[in-house]
Amino acid sequence: MNISKCDNPIIVSKSFFYFLIAVLYGLILASFPNDLFRDRANYIVYARNFDVIAEQYNAFTFIFNEPLFLFYNKLLSFLFTAELVPNVSVFFISATTAYFILKYARNVLLVLFGFSLLFFVSFTFHLQLVVLRQGVATVLLLWIVHFFWGKKPFFPLCFLLLFFHISFAIVFFVLFYEHTLSHFIKNIKLRLVLFSSTLFGLSFFMLAVASSLGVRQVEGSHLASNSNGGGGFVLFAFLLFFLYLRGFNNVYRTAYGRIGLLGVLVYLIFYFTIPISGRLISVFLLFYYIYIVISTNNKDYFSAFIFLIVNIFLWKNAISGESLTEVGTKYFSAFL
Repeated sequence: MNISKCDNPIIVSKSFFYFLIAVLYGLILASFPNDLFRDRANYIVYARNFDVIAEQYNAFTFIFNEPLFLFYNKLLSFLFTAELVPNVSVFFISATTAYFILKYARNVLLVLFGFSLLFFVSFTFHLQLVVLRQGVATVLLLWIVHFFWGKKPFFPLCFLLLFFHISFAIVFFVLFYEHTLSHFIKNIKLRLVLFSSTLFGLSFFMLAVASSLGVRQVEGSHLASNSNGGGGFVLFAFLLFFLYLRGFNNVYRTAYGRIGLLGVLVYLIFYFTIPISGRLISVFLLFYYIYIVISTNNKDYFSAFIFLIVNIFLWKNAISGESLTEVGTKYFSAFL
């Protein structure tokens, strides 16, 4: 009896393989219990009481207090229990970030390097596991850039993200203003000087404008004072210096490099004027990571490696103070 053999073996596409690894990474991070991380209880409240929360605002202030995030919670609450909704968000954030690292990394070493940046840089650790509203909005921006960069729907879709997380009002302005300047100023260095000067001036008025619009985050204690010590400024100035050495024209060749560079500038501009630089940089760092794993330049690798090493040394205190509960600190004690 003849047994016919398949002449064409089944080939698993790279994209499907990346998808599987990203899903595994997302499932691992989503499996961590909610009580390990700060603010998870608040997200459960949002999932359970979205209608009650919406009724606290009038028609005007509701617009500026993230209505799309409320609708997002309402949708997920129909599919999952309130306690599971934060874990679903963690899965979406972490699986998406992992997929983009896997998709764009030039080799296995850069994959490992990209994942190390995601986990051991406290800003993106926090983005994946703690500030879930901002994290979901950030990965939505990643997909928008992936599918619509340079196309007409890009800026309208970016604008909609401010109704998911209010910080994206600044992200939208940064991207739109720099894009507008690019039509009038072709020299990138000159354009960035004007961009930085404008943003520096506006930074003195942003909180007042947000307060007048009824944005509730303005009342948060973390915005009461700006107590940055200067270490972060030095570290990100170091990154900017090496991006300058790389050549802004080279960095701008990809959307990820362009957005990552703008994010480093925004962090430095806001560092001493408005206490939101640390929160905003989390959005832009994902683009910087993708730029790094795409790059073939040793200057990029060196600066990102030093950035990672510094953050590894700071990781214990950073996540213990900002990301973890007491239970979480004990849970991660093996790493700390």
